[in-house]
Amino acid sequence: MGAAWFEEATALSAVGREARAVAWERTPLGPPETWPEALRHAVRMCFSTKFPVMLVWGPDLTLIYNDGHRDMLGTEKRAGALGAPARTVWSEIWDDVGPLFDHVLRTGESTLSRDMYLLMNRSGFDEETYFTFSYSPLLDDDGRVAGVLDIATETTHEVVTQRRLAVLGEVHATLPTTFTSLRAFALPVVGLLAQSADIARTAFYDVRGPKILLETGEPRDPRELALVLRALRSGRRLVVPGMVVKPVRSGTGRGILAVLVLCGTEVRPWDADYARFLAVLSTSVASALRDAVRRRANDEELRLRAARSEEERNRATEVSLALQQAVLSEPPQIDDLDVVVHYQPAAVERDIGGDWYDAFETRDGATTVVIGDVIGHDLGAAVAMGQLRALVRAIGYDSQATPARVLERVDAAIEGLGLGSAATATALVAHVDRPDGRSATRTVRWSSAGHPPPLLVRADGTCEILQIRNDLLLGMDPEATRRDHTAELGPGDTLVLYTDGLIETRETRLRDRLRQLAAVLAQAHDADLGSLVEVTLAGMLDGTADDDVAIVMVRPA
Repeated sequence: MGAAWFEEATALSAVGREARAVAWERTPLGPPETWPEALRHAVRMCFSTKFPVMLVWGPDLTLIYNDGHRDMLGTEKRAGALGAPARTVWSEIWDDVGPLFDHVLRTGESTLSRDMYLLMNRSGFDEETYFTFSYSPLLDDDGRVAGVLDIATETTHEVVTQRRLAVLGEVHATLPTTFTSLRAFALPVVGLLAQSADIARTAFYDVRGPKILLETGEPRDPRELALVLRALRSGRRLVVPGMVVKPVRSGTGRGILAVLVLCGTEVRPWDADYARFLAVLSTSVASALRDAVRRRANDEELRLRAARSEEERNRATEVSLALQQAVLSEPPQIDDLDVVVHYQPAAVERDIGGDWYDAFETRDGATTVVIGDVIGHDLGAAVAMGQLRALVRAIGYDSQATPARVLERVDAAIEGLGLGSAATATALVAHVDRPDGRSATRTVRWSSAGHPPPLLVRADGTCEILQIRNDLLLGMDPEATRRDHTAELGPGDTLVLYTDGLIETRETRLRDRLRQLAAVLAQAHDADLGSLVEVTLAGMLDGTADDDVAIVMVRPA
């Protein structure tokens, strides 16, 4: 029979019951009835908690652990770990953790390691693992450091998952969108995956042969070529332990373009998560290649069609120009309000983009100004832009409703008329009231459907960015609730509306560009509106714009 205290401490633990079978008298600790009170307290704590805990005691660092720590020992280390020296149990990682034990025993100071990489052999193979753990000193009955308490959690799953998600993101960012040749497409993919800790081998097989077109890593599985041939015959993805073989269809009815092979590493166990990661990765690469090929085929088809149909192109040009003239009309002349508009196409040669503006008087004598941007830059976008401009103008004039209600009715019309996703757009409608006679200050009531924030340049040169939480874009939800916002427009103040081509760049954050725009406007606030538009374009755009730019400025006369 063992010591009564030991029987009681281990009674509710599976590992504790295993501990009763250990011949402790053959270990440096001796039989449990001889253990010092300090060690007994540590053992009771170890077996009473569900959190993974391991402790070592004495000169040989004799090891004791609980149920929570058991899985960390894998399938191979569990046998004989209880009562064994820690150095023996963790021999392959002792160079990593041994100095930490020494530090605690020598100084009595605790350690903390976060997501520490340990290459351990706990289940019959060298396995990449990560742990967050703290080593703390255990004092004997005389107050001297006699052991170490290890409270740990394994973070391998979290670290590996985040790493794999990062690889998927990097692959999506790296994948070519154009196709000149299979090798040109494969080269950046293979180069990126060669740096991944989860990919031991990447190979692109040309279907002519088949033969390897590009690869990295040595093939370990002699079945690889046989699996490639099988995938070619079946046209289906194959998932075998340690490997995914993905045939890439052309998407143009021309069969299979290539076969992609992805192999996992030997230091991670092959499980459902690993298989899923390689399958998703292979699908992402295959989809991008297929899309690039399809895009090239579509481009070639469009070029041929354009060459054969000059007359159709001319008609499309005429339609685009007619829409452009309708959209880019001059604002009405309003006695007590200056309204200046400007449209600048992008550097890319095209007849019309998705940006538009409008200004009109409503029946109550107030002025409504509108600015918007339809998603897309083709004839379809131009048609949708014309439809949306007409809807906003007609509903705004007829209903004399607030901007939010106007945008809600436009949403309903998009749904009811079946305009579809082509009518998805950002838009901002602003209603400038007439002065009430008692004050020259006007109320501006406005609502934004996902559009960049308006700016209000005060007569004294201060500039306010009217930043609010945007409502949904037009065309996304016919029942979306929209909100009105108000601002005061005094004599000499200028309301500035614009499209995103004025502020969006790849190099600078949007918030910084907004501040830059505010500074440019503030510096030239007292210029006439035509000059203020020119100063704004010069201050914000470097010669030519990457996107269309539309601007509307309003100032009480």
